[in-house]
Amino acid sequence: MSEYLVHLTSRVAFGRILADGELQASRRFGAARHVKDLDVPQQSVCLSEIPLDYLSRLVERRGEFGVGYDKRAVAMAGGAPVWYLRKDSPVVKELKSLVEKASREDGRPESQDDPVWNLTPYIDFPGPYRDTEYEFEWEQEWRIERLKVHGGEVRFLFAPERHHPETTRLWTSGPPPPIIDTTWPMSQIQEVLADQDL
Repeated sequence: MSEYLVHLTSRVAFGRILADGELQASRRFGAARHVKDLDVPQQSVCLSEIPLDYLSRLVERRGEFGVGYDKRAVAMAGGAPVWYLRKDSPVVKELKSLVEKASREDGRPESQDDPVWNLTPYIDFPGPYRDTEYEFEWEQEWRIERLKVHGGEVRFLFAPERHHPETTRLWTSGPPPPIIDTTWPMSQIQEVLADQDL
């Protein structure tokens, strides 16, 4: 899909990310997000492997500010792509059986050490649900518990062009990476990345 992974968000959240120096998980995701008293972290930071020429689709859902990483760097830091298993498939039934075996009758974990808990943050069940459709495979999502922002990990930033000076001021560790406006034509985005040997 792409050699990059991107995390898009709102202006306020973007300011916090740059101030904190890392993307930090704040929500539970995956196949065990509803399991109570689970010590193994189910919180994740979400990134997308969507090609940069399809950014507008992601901007509509997430925001026009964000960070872009080299996909290999995220994998080396422990990130992984989400496994999309169709909601009513036989594979999902097998996985739910593993989660049930690792859980007590009250829904709490039988053992915190069961290996299934290390997998569940990376598994989602797209499909139709009562009054909604959960269909996000097009995002080609990756997840990781946390990810550094400052230093060489970030390959580029996203912000509307009018916010580029402010974004440069918020970057506190050396020269900022290239800043891209998601509304630019793909030719302009490619030119910026080519100038930086990205």
